Amino acid sequence: MAKPGENVVKSYLENKGLTVRKIPESDNKSVDFEVYSGENLAFYLEEKTLELSPLIFNDRDPTYNSISKHVYEAIKQFKSTNPKRDIPNVLSFTNLDTSRDIQDLFTVLTGCALTEKGHFIRIHNIGRIEEDLSLIDLYLWFDNDQLPNHIWGENNTCLKNKLSTLLGLKN
Repeated sequence: MAKPGENVVKSYLENKGLTVRKIPESDNKSVDFEVYSGENLAFYLEEKTLELSPLIFNDRDPTYNSISKHVYEAIKQFKSTNPKRDIPNVLSFTNLDTSRDIQDLFTVLTGCALTEKGHFIRIHNIGRIEEDLSLIDLYLWFDNDQLPNHIWGENNTCLKNKLSTLLGLKN
């Protein structure tokens, strides 16, 4: 049975005219979906759902840690599914926690937060995900079932153009 977050992203992609095929669970780490444009494999997609997380005092920030953990897991899954890196990799977050937003993902990926005055300040250590962030071409962020934003990974212009055209996203 599909998780609610998987249903959200699958519906979004199908509304873009793409075919979404679930990759069967196995002992090998793999991503959730193969996404096709017509008969051609367009990209791989891993979906992660961010559940409501309670704040525990005197503990590490659960917001950054949970997002970072999901990115780390997805990196391992992309490495296993797409080792030659010949197809784009897309990581999708379905956020069910109203205390989180796309800025938290940005902070996890960069270590920096954006201040109200438009400056960046370093507040977080990227840690174990830093050297492999280039494996992810696009991050989709859904608040419940709406896609309010996305973040581009460090990819080449050709991949970015392909994904932006398929998904109707701005570069």
